[in-house]
Amino acid sequence: MTNTTRSTGTNPQDKAANLPPNLRLSPYDWARKHLFNTWYNGLITLIVVVLGAILIFYGGRFVLFTGQWRAVRINLTQLMVGTFPRDEHTRLVAQMYIAASAIGLVWGTVTARSQDRAQDTGTNVSRPSPLDLLRRYWAILLLLAVILVLTRTIWPTLFTLSTIALGLGVRAVAMRLPRSARQPCWYIAAFMAILSFQVVSGTGGNAWWWTAGLAAYIAMKSTANLETYAAWHRVVLRTIGIGLAVGVIYLAYRIAGLAGDADGVSWDRWSGLYLTLVASGAAIILSFPLSLMLALGRRSSLPVVRWLCVAYIELFRGIPFIALLFVAKTFIDFFLNVETPLSLMTRAIIAFTIFSSAYLAEVVRGGLQAVPKGQIEAGQAVGLQPPAVMRLIVLPQALRAVIPAFVGQCISLFKDSSLLAIISIVDFYRARELIHSQQEFSTIAHAETLVFVAFAYWAISYTMSRESQRVERHLGVGER
Repeated sequence: MTNTTRSTGTNPQDKAANLPPNLRLSPYDWARKHLFNTWYNGLITLIVVVLGAILIFYGGRFVLFTGQWRAVRINLTQLMVGTFPRDEHTRLVAQMYIAASAIGLVWGTVTARSQDRAQDTGTNVSRPSPLDLLRRYWAILLLLAVILVLTRTIWPTLFTLSTIALGLGVRAVAMRLPRSARQPCWYIAAFMAILSFQVVSGTGGNAWWWTAGLAAYIAMKSTANLETYAAWHRVVLRTIGIGLAVGVIYLAYRIAGLAGDADGVSWDRWSGLYLTLVASGAAIILSFPLSLMLALGRRSSLPVVRWLCVAYIELFRGIPFIALLFVAKTFIDFFLNVETPLSLMTRAIIAFTIFSSAYLAEVVRGGLQAVPKGQIEAGQAVGLQPPAVMRLIVLPQALRAVIPAFVGQCISLFKDSSLLAIISIVDFYRARELIHSQQEFSTIAHAETLVFVAFAYWAISYTMSRESQRVERHLGVGER
């Protein structure tokens, strides 16, 4: 008969391995379980710790002691706004205040609508704490803190704090508005976004079309519920409403143009980080609806539409972006046949939009193919027309499934904006190169300026990635 003995020792590794998963481990037990559970895992951990310590030591010494950050400090304004006229900086201040108000209004409206849905369904909604917001936006806040530390006066800090306070104040007001004000808040935010752009670019020329388009959309939505009228009556009333809205906007712009200076700062004079954000943001916003139409057209049953969309996508996906930029700089006016040449910035944004829409179209098409055919058949079974099936059933599921790829392409587009320097546009990276054209910094501080620019690109891209992950968790992408 064999006697079996059982060990009663308390091995920390066995102790950590046998703990219930819902029990919080002490730091020592957690390290034994995850970092030193085998000899090779422990060796890898030690190597990573040593390399990390060396990197932190030399990186910290460079950032805090040996780095020649004077070049960044002196030229910080050039990095932010580049060659933007100094006497026109008040336009940028006004734009930031208006944009912060628009963002706060949208943020507050979205939060209020979430609370309304939670109240209607009887569920609890939890507001993010300041610590949660710090975890979400720590990278962009760190970039902002670094920029403010490098400033030489207190005015940029006061301006930043007042801008943030204004946005949070508008958000708080928007959250307390009645439900009937939710839809008008979207229209007001859209108008403020247009106004923030035209504060800098001016209201001359055909700029009034942007506001007129918004007014026409509002008029069309306002006259949507006219079931008591005949069909041709509804068409007439909508036409009159849209015409009146466009006419009022045109008259208002004419009066504003006669009353003050309608000319702004030309796009070609925008530069620095400001231009990088505007160019990449405009390209992302414009390429999304175009990519959506291309993806739907590629799946169309009409051969001509399908062939045209396929040709567009395959052509511009096969052309290097640098080549497309040179084409936009030299030949795009020949294709448009306009009397007044387009600004270089306008041509660059057109190239950006054409290039990114081809890639985003394939991302959207992948999402459309991921929607089961049974979803379409279910929509048809309840009597929905094909456009309604696509808008209400297919597109929401398709776009939800491609959030990671879509945001990844947007991040790539934001970083590709550094290629604008090739066609002599003073973007963020080109502004950094102009610093070293100065005699004082021609041979020094190259690494410091490059690290600063790279850190700014990383902070913005990382924040976009974190927000994408938060939206994925909220929508349950990959879980349901």
